[in-house]
Amino acid sequence: MTPLSAKGLQGLIPLLAGLGTVVQVLVLLALALASVICWAIIVHKARLLRRVRRDNVNFLQVFRTSNDLAFIAAAARRFAFSPLAHIFRSAQQYMEVPRPGNGRRGVMESDLMALSSPTLERLRQSIQPRQAEEMERLEQGLPVLATTSSMAPFVGLFGTVWGIMQSFHAIGQGSGATLAVVGPGIADALIATAVGLAAAIPAGAAYNLFVHRLRRIEGEMDSFAEDLVQLFEAYSAHEVQTPSRAGNRTPLTR
Repeated sequence: MTPLSAKGLQGLIPLLAGLGTVVQVLVLLALALASVICWAIIVHKARLLRRVRRDNVNFLQVFRTSNDLAFIAAAARRFAFSPLAHIFRSAQQYMEVPRPGNGRRGVMESDLMALSSPTLERLRQSIQPRQAEEMERLEQGLPVLATTSSMAPFVGLFGTVWGIMQSFHAIGQGSGATLAVVGPGIADALIATAVGLAAAIPAGAAYNLFVHRLRRIEGEMDSFAEDLVQLFEAYSAHEVQTPSRAGNRTPLTR
């Protein structure tokens, strides 16, 4: 530690010790707690969105290059962080409807009459709630960042006002309006303001960045949902035209 930084800390300690109870306990503690929570959310959300992006890219590569729905379904189970994989699995489960006397059958196991136009339209509608669930999961924690970025400066402003009130109170006690009397209260106010800004600025920047990334992921889900319905529709039409036995299906050309 350099002599300059040590001197700075030595000057800061008396300022902190001289803070009033309300400012020291309520304002600074609240702002410090909010800052810690926000940084935990920022680190977790950054790692999560990075994994989501990676798994989405990998799953889309499988989805766009494979003609085997069973293979795509197996790949979807491997990409745990991909909302697109979750949507595919949800659509697959929706298409697996009970058949009297035949147990559960799905798009991978015949009875292509289930893939009629009304069924495909219901499939399209069933995907929307799943998309909403994925967005809600990815947006967790963002309200905390938004609240902190908007409220922390005002909490710091409360500390500023409180410090100025202390300064005027000292003047009212007859100490005189000298710099030695007014200065400590102003310094206390500036500490609260600085802590408030230190909590608000990272939270606001991270919130805007994450919202931008989530809007891009939401667009990918919208595009993927339509591609998924078209895939099932093309698969149904292909299988009706070229029926094959289970386990010996003709690959679908997309």
